[in-house]
Amino acid sequence: MPEFVISAERQQLIGHLIERLPVIRKKVRLSQDELGALVGKSRQKISDIERYSAPMGWDTYLAICTMLEMNNAFDVESDSWYFEDKSRWLKTL
Repeated sequence: MPEFVISAERQQLIGHLIERLPVIRKKVRLSQDELGALVGKSRQKISDIERYSAPMGWDTYLAICTMLEMNNAFDVESDSWYFEDKSRWLKTL
C-alpha cells in the first residue's frame, strides 16, 4: 500500500482537529459511529484517530471538518483555531 505524504502545514492542521475532535463531536451529539458513517469511515477508524493510534488523511480531515461545520459544531469563541485553520487550508485546495 503506498504511503501518502502530507505536508507539515497540513499535518499541523490535522493535529489541531484531532486534539479537539472528541470534545467537538460530543458537543453536537455525534457518536464515533455516526461521524464515521457521515464521512465514510468506520467507528473503529474514528476511535483510532481520536486515540492517536491511526493517522488522519487530508481527505478525512476535509470530510470531518465539512460534516462538523454542517452540524454547527464550531463556535467562533472556543474554536477560533478552526476558523484560522480553515482560511489556511482553503488556500491549499
